[in-house]
Amino acid sequence: MSDNLIDIKEYSHFINDVLDESGKIAMKYFRQVKDLTLKGDYSPVTEADKNIESYIRERINSQYPDHTIIGEEFETPHTSSEYTWYLDPIDGTRSFIAGKHDFGTLIALRKSNELLSGAIDCPALEERWVSFTNGSTLVNGNKTSCRSVNDLEDAVMATTSSHEFGMAKWKAYQSLEQSVKVTTTGSDCYNYGLLASGYIDIVAERLTAPHDYLPLINIVQGAGGVITDWDGNKLGFDAKNVYVLASASKDLHKLALNKLTVS
Repeated sequence: MSDNLIDIKEYSHFINDVLDESGKIAMKYFRQVKDLTLKGDYSPVTEADKNIESYIRERINSQYPDHTIIGEEFETPHTSSEYTWYLDPIDGTRSFIAGKHDFGTLIALRKSNELLSGAIDCPALEERWVSFTNGSTLVNGNKTSCRSVNDLEDAVMATTSSHEFGMAKWKAYQSLEQSVKVTTTGSDCYNYGLLASGYIDIVAERLTAPHDYLPLINIVQGAGGVITDWDGNKLGFDAKNVYVLASASKDLHKLALNKLTVS
């Protein structure tokens, strides 16, 4: 067995074990939130966000002390490691605060210029998607895949919120929305899990930071889908305020990109 295969087995066990415990922390606070503060971008932050990220950081620092950690809630100490973890302790904090079940914890692992893994854990729904490079996407340990949709008029699309688009992007998004069968809003990272499981066919939205979008890439690709920015470019490791498009197939992705092209 190669070192790479050994690493994947080890990291898979580690990620699942960490998410088992971080999910317990999330559920301890779920529908118990009373204190609310606001960050500089006015997004809500709870004690749960910070405690979950603190727990995951402690586990990584204990198991892999030389690895870099980039998270939503805390600053990143400078390191020279080729391994970097990306953490979003509660993606969908507004849903969490509102008592909705479709929030999730996101984890990605990068080695140099390769994205090794991604995970979406939705503890209130007891659903977890995990995928490693060149591997399948698993939901609760079972292989899953996107469904086959050839035409936009048959596609189900999701966006967390279209209110964050500028005017030019709004017009492009409207062109796409008017072409699909139905559009649903909200749900944040859960949309990408549903795309990987064949329930949603397109996700189009703006994501603000690497820890928001990097964990989603392997999930979508491992299920046979495609994920890029709205210009069809590969998502980088350090971009901010990225307009993300995920689709169930290459053909559907091309059709969606054509609608998003702004003249």
